[in-house]
Amino acid sequence: MKAHHEESRDHSKKSHRRQNHKNCIRRYATAFIGIAIVIVLCIHWHLAILHTRGLQPHDLFLSSFSSSRLGTNGQPAGEPRPLEAAPRDDVAPYILSPICGGCTRSFFDHRHCFTILQRDEKKSGGKLTLLDAASKLGRESKTCELCDPVQCWKHYFNNSTQNYGSGHQSKYWRFDRSHPKFVNPTTFSLTSIPSELRIPPSRFQDMGAYFREKYEFSKANNASMDYLVEYNPGLVAIPSKMKQFLPKEAAYLLSLRVTPANNCFSSEVYANLPKDVWSAVYHTSTNNLGLALLDQNYQMIPGYDVVIEIAVPLDLKRSMTSKRTGKNVEDVSPTFMDYRIFVLNNEIYLHANADTVSVNRLSLRAKGFGDDDAYLKNTGTCVAVAEEAGEQGNWEKPCRFDNLYGGDNLQVTLMRQFNTIWSGGIYGKNYALFGLPNATHPDAPDSIYAEIHIFPHHVQQILPEEYDKLAKKKVFEYIWKEGTHKSRHFKIDRVNMRSVKEVGNATESDNVPLPSFSSIDAHEDWFPGQEAPFKEAAHGGACCVSFSADELNLGGTKNNHHESLLVGIGHTKVTWKPFYSKAHVPQEKKDRIPHTHYVSLFYAFDPYPPFHIRARSGYFCLGHAPLANGNELPPTEGGIFNPHSILTRNRNLQQNNITFDCPQMSFVSSYIEKVGDASKTIIGYGLNDCTGRLVEVEKREIARLLYPDPMDMIFEPT
Repeated sequence: MKAHHEESRDHSKKSHRRQNHKNCIRRYATAFIGIAIVIVLCIHWHLAILHTRGLQPHDLFLSSFSSSRLGTNGQPAGEPRPLEAAPRDDVAPYILSPICGGCTRSFFDHRHCFTILQRDEKKSGGKLTLLDAASKLGRESKTCELCDPVQCWKHYFNNSTQNYGSGHQSKYWRFDRSHPKFVNPTTFSLTSIPSELRIPPSRFQDMGAYFREKYEFSKANNASMDYLVEYNPGLVAIPSKMKQFLPKEAAYLLSLRVTPANNCFSSEVYANLPKDVWSAVYHTSTNNLGLALLDQNYQMIPGYDVVIEIAVPLDLKRSMTSKRTGKNVEDVSPTFMDYRIFVLNNEIYLHANADTVSVNRLSLRAKGFGDDDAYLKNTGTCVAVAEEAGEQGNWEKPCRFDNLYGGDNLQVTLMRQFNTIWSGGIYGKNYALFGLPNATHPDAPDSIYAEIHIFPHHVQQILPEEYDKLAKKKVFEYIWKEGTHKSRHFKIDRVNMRSVKEVGNATESDNVPLPSFSSIDAHEDWFPGQEAPFKEAAHGGACCVSFSADELNLGGTKNNHHESLLVGIGHTKVTWKPFYSKAHVPQEKKDRIPHTHYVSLFYAFDPYPPFHIRARSGYFCLGHAPLANGNELPPTEGGIFNPHSILTRNRNLQQNNITFDCPQMSFVSSYIEKVGDASKTIIGYGLNDCTGRLVEVEKREIARLLYPDPMDMIFEPT
């Protein structure tokens, strides 16, 4: 018994010592965790300080594409500020890597450099780290030289190794932290749209039922869905020749797509709709043109915004009745959509996506400015002119639209029938139109160009007022393939047969430079090399603003520009791929790279053929409009409150299971120089096919992104 007690005491002492040992370990572990947290916070603070040099302390970690400080209830708290707080899980504007961003997006022949260095690392059997393999490849291959840290440094520092140190790492920027800084953000809501055609905010949480109700009503009345949203703003300065016929404060013309088709709500809302309802929401034949006069501060001039139906008065709308069955066709595609406007040779041109791109010329006047009776007498309605033209659909005289909504204060004249640009084929859309001085005859009108693709850069000189008449068979060969025996009975083919005259052959420039800075998708832990989620071939976008050599030299360390460049904004996206529909593909993989998510970029090119691309920025996204207080916008946001603005937050840009502080789809639809101030530009963009917004950006800021200071955007000393 005594031996048993002694054994018990010994066991108790040992247990006590073990417990003390465990407690000691816990205390040390707690201390180490606390130290680690402090270190991480210091690193994040250090990163933010470097990114926000020149900002005030209260601006740290704030998004320059939002406009109010939010309280805990989502409403503005206290005095609004120009910047909106970043999401709580978003504390660093970029992540770091010892591997150069240029390496993960470079090619050896048609193979990605990153794929080769991964192979070399694996083959080494543990003798090479990924960085060792990158350095080795960069020293051995000219086309992969940016994988070598020394060559990477020299590339961004104009072939200099001054101040190079082996401790430098490369920055990979978040999309929502690499955008340009801006001022004067403006939101739009067309007052001409009747209130009964607005989606009631009271139904925002019940949209599945709302869409089904609207579908049943439209089906019963053989009509499209009867609600409207407006987005994708186009913008031009009012041409001097039209100013005398408009209010004196009119500085800009704004265009908007007005349609029931939208992506305002979460993807689950649409995915849960019955197939026929889903089709009616997206495949609506209603795509109207909204127009509004703006003053120099981008505010809508009361009484001068209208909604115009284009296809019906021109007798170009596709029939909703099947010729074969005689029954109603519920998912008729629109004749025209995605309207945009450009000023060329002091005239306003309307661009519309149809089968491909169609263009026309507009004229504006305001009621009471000039002889109203003479205008009405001498300019027939578009309905009458189209009827007179008959089945051939060819007419070259002006016609006036009867506005669908908004009264008749703003009167819009279409100068002729549409012509079609076939240079980009049947899949062409969203071309940018721009003019350049005539190279051989300086006093002649500008030469007009259509930018068909950005990467590779494909540009065609056109004569938008002239056309070649195509046979309908030739149109069908464009739509399907040469020698096809298919046919159709679409009225839009009257326009398709009017092929815009081209001057010479299209120019193509394949030499596309690497991005000026790296975005987070290129990081080796994200989507390096062949895993790149976004299409390399960027599309328009909007173009073009001229930057002088002096304006380009306002950027980073590259200050040796001697010629001007034209600058535009393109977009690219994660495209749908077959694996998204494969049941055996893990959902985790699909969720990591969600498709139809957009990013934007700046690009600059020579203002003469063959229009070589000289620079492009890294990717960025454009932000949400700020949350309103009731029906009032915060003082930092101009324009008119649009209740749909809050809806864009239902769908944010996502990649690699990270959510960014911007819409899933931010689509730049206009980019022009500010009236009266050539140092500033205006960007117009649509948010999730739901609302539109304008922001003002200095040219200096854009030059900073195209030609950045390497220690600001590219490298981080450690």
